[in-house]
Amino acid sequence: YGGGGYGGGYGGGYGGDRRGGGPAPPPLPLPDTDGDPSNAFIHDKLTEREKCRMRRDFKEADAIRDELASLGVEIWESKGERLWKHKDGRKGPRPNHMGEVH
Repeated sequence: YGGGGYGGGYGGGYGGDRRGGGPAPPPLPLPDTDGDPSNAFIHDKLTEREKCRMRRDFKEADAIRDELASLGVEIWESKGERLWKHKDGRKGPRPNHMGEVH
C-alpha cells in the first residue's frame, strides 16, 4: 500500500509520552495477514470515520461504522485501547483522523 495510510506515516517516529518519562511505546504492528476487505481499506475507512467525528458529522461516522460492520469489521475501544477486529480473526490499531496510529 503506497498511499498516505500505512506506507508513509504508519510506523513513524514517536515522541515522549505524556508523563515525560521517555519515549512512548512503538505502535501496534500491522496484522500479518490481509483479507477481504483489505487492511488498507479498513484503515482508510477508519481514518475517514475519525474525520467525520471531528467535524461532528455523526450521521456519516455511523454510516461508515455500519458499512464496516456489514463487512465483518467491529470497532473496539476498551481501557484506552483502540482496535478494529474482523470476523476472520484479523485485528489492528485504529488510526486517528490523520491516519496515524499511536
